[in-house]
Order: sequence, then C-alpha cells, then structure tokens
Amino acid sequence: MDDFSPDDIVAELKPKLDLNDQQVKDLTAALGELGKTLHALIEKQDAAKEEEGDPNEFIKGVKQAQSDYQKKLKGILDDNQLQTYNELREKAIMDMMKDLAEIKLLDIQPHVGFSDEQLQKLIPVMAESMRSFMKIAWEHAGKHLRLGQKIRVARDLKRIQSKSQKQVQQILTGDQYQKWEEVKEQQQEKQKK
Repeated sequence: MDDFSPDDIVAELKPKLDLNDQQVKDLTAALGELGKTLHALIEKQDAAKEEEGDPNEFIKGVKQAQSDYQKKLKGILDDNQLQTYNELREKAIMDMMKDLAEIKLLDIQPHVGFSDEQLQKLIPVMAESMRSFMKIAWEHAGKHLRLGQKIRVARDLKRIQSKSQKQVQQILTGDQYQKWEEVKEQQQEKQKK
C-alpha cells in the first residue's frame, strides 16, 4: 500500500477518461479514501491473525469499501467515462493475470516441454481461466452458500476448467498434454500435504 498514489493513478486516467478539474479532484479523493479504508482493513486483519481473526469480516469490509467506491464513481463520472474506466480496470486485471499465468507456465515449461510459441498461446488461455475463477470466488467470498448454490458454483468452476483443458489440448501435443496433467497432479498432491 506504500506505493499506492491516488494522484499518480488519476493523472494517468485524466487523458484516457477526459476528466475535468472537478472530476480529477473528486476521483483523487475517492481513491484516497478507498486506499485508506483498504489499508486499515489490512492492518486490522494482520493484527487479528495473531488472535485467530475472522477472515469473513475482512472480506465483507473489502467488498463494502469496493461498493462504496463504485457508488462514488457513478457520481463522479458520466456513463461513457464509467464504461471506459471499467474497461481499463478489467484490462489492468487481465494484464496482471497474464503476468501470473506466464510465471506459472515458465515454471512448468521445462517439465512439459512446450515451445516458446506454445507458451505465448497458453498465456491468454490460463489468464482467462484464472480471471474467471477469481470472479466466481470473489462473488461468493464471505457468503454462506446453500447446497443448491454450492452445486451451481461447482458446476461453473467445472465448466471453466473444462473449457481451459480443451484449449490447452489444442495447443499442446498429446505427449505434452499428458505431461501437463502429470505436473498438475503433482502440484495438487503437494498442496494436500
């Protein structure tokens, strides 16, 4: 959080959203408030870890801060600016997902033996899968789900996984895909320990 600078973020957004001076001021204030709220929640969660704090409270707090920020955005930006803002935010998230996917893929590349060209094709597939899992996890985080909801979530996750597997199979050779599955299985075994 130390490198979080609302002024820098808004300066970057100003030309992309064609912000006027009042919008710059209001957006900077809203981002600053969001940053302070999130920082306080993180500090509270870190302190609570020592006392076995409730992670659901942290999630609820973050979701509330995000909701409050979105409401403020709707009052600051017009519809076109808000749409552009949301597109820029999603692009930034996807860029992060691509970076994470690339790191993970570079780690398993020697074990599976796929080429750099295949790597470049796998990155967006894995990034999209990670983003989809994240959306579902965030949507249901902190909630107590009934059985029907749990089944729907499991079905959605399975659908994402299946789509991703099919795309990976189209990129890798049969032998590479078999090694890919073996590496995944080994990773899952390590996580269970």
